Amino acid sequence: MTNMPAQLDLDTGERDQDPRTVILQGKSCLDMQNGQRGWCEDALAGMPFPRSSELLPPLNRLHLNNSRQWDAEDRVRRAGDGEIPAIKREIDELNSRRHELIEQIDRIFDAAWSADQDVPPLTESIGSALDRLSVETLRIMHAEQLVEGDAGAAERVAVVRRQRDDLVWSISVACEDLASGRRRTSRPERMKLYGKPGR
Repeated sequence: MTNMPAQLDLDTGERDQDPRTVILQGKSCLDMQNGQRGWCEDALAGMPFPRSSELLPPLNRLHLNNSRQWDAEDRVRRAGDGEIPAIKREIDELNSRRHELIEQIDRIFDAAWSADQDVPPLTESIGSALDRLSVETLRIMHAEQLVEGDAGAAERVAVVRRQRDDLVWSISVACEDLASGRRRTSRPERMKLYGKPGR
């Protein structure tokens, strides 16, 4: 019988427990860290327009999805040969869902400003920048777990925190440019496919 990975629910981010799975489904690091609530509050606070009530649910699903993908990538590095294909499929599924959530977030942001095709575009969408912020936040959390008694780890945490602060600042400036009409968002076409025909 072919081993099948557990399926990710595209609306809730929850995983159906398939009894055939070879992957041990434990809690993600976010589940264990009280969800890292408020992971993007500093970035949202710097945006020059009212926050849509539709925004937080997909942002939090994106962050949880990224946490589960981080955990899956950790597992695949420790897995035996027989476990790797199923975990790889799980990672592909999570990565596909990640891009769907980024696009959903970008559609919400796009409603906040009018697009002028005669102004230069940003190099990435706000959704993609917030995705990078999510990953940086996870990187800080994991690095902090290694700090005790390790001066090198403490310095890495400080560096990643500075990088995260710069990214929050950059997101704020990008949103100001969009709101003022100086810049426009990049076109949202997805260039990478994840094994799904027609996508």
